Amino acid sequence: MRGVPYEAYQVDSEQLATAFVEVADAAVRGGPQALIALVGSCISLLDVPAATAVLKPPTGRVELAASDNRGLRLERASLSWGEGPGADCRASAQPIRGVPLAHPYARANWPSYTAMARSLGFACVVAVPLRAPDRTVGSLSLLSESSGPPGALQLRLGQHLADATALGMLPRV
Repeated sequence: MRGVPYEAYQVDSEQLATAFVEVADAAVRGGPQALIALVGSCISLLDVPAATAVLKPPTGRVELAASDNRGLRLERASLSWGEGPGADCRASAQPIRGVPLAHPYARANWPSYTAMARSLGFACVVAVPLRAPDRTVGSLSLLSESSGPPGALQLRLGQHLADATALGMLPRV
């Protein structure tokens, strides 16, 4: 294929199908299981060391899940500060695509988040919205220990998993 860059990332189709079924099943059951399934699927499919998910519907309480203790500590702090890529993603309903945490943008816009994330060993972050048909109800953050973001295929897959989670949780969100 001419003009299309090769992306080394590949995912097993059975693993992919299983992940979507698990995410959809957990989302329909509701509660924190949906976010736990989402971050677990991201870890197994997207080749990232940590993932966090926040559900922040217009009404109702905030729910949070993380793939590990570092992500959990970071996302809890981020919610208390009201800053970070997840907060920006939820506010704008737009993805935050691969911001290296050493970049001046990260330090200027998320000073507390960036300092804590770097102290925990993270070097880059991506955030995608959890989208219901008419609104954003949360965010999914993918954290990397290297300065480069996940590839385009991984980002699209992360967005699809986030969308499947949000759609499965309707009408509760």
